[in-house]
Amino acid sequence: SGGPVGVLGYPWPPPKCHSLLCRLCAGCQSLFPGVSLPPQRRCRWLCPDCRAQRRDFNREQRFYKRVGCGTCQACRIPEDCGICSACARNPPGGPSGPGRTPKCLLRR
Repeated sequence: SGGPVGVLGYPWPPPKCHSLLCRLCAGCQSLFPGVSLPPQRRCRWLCPDCRAQRRDFNREQRFYKRVGCGTCQACRIPEDCGICSACARNPPGGPSGPGRTPKCLLRR
């Protein structure tokens, strides 16, 4: 965050690495020698620590998406609206289909 940033969010100019097999973590911006990726892989690479943090964060977000925070306006709506596309596919008292039933658009 101290210098200019390149196209993919990496620092520019890239830091020097004395090895041909060297990657820059997109999370902590640290160099990791000995890491090689296939040339067709163009996504952001994360070191094991940053990958674990990202996994924990995503797990927490999935929990809140399923359970709800309880404080926002959508979480405080007690029942489905009955008119949105999700409610139209899910008639009250009707048979539940396979898999998850869609959540009311107003309660998301």
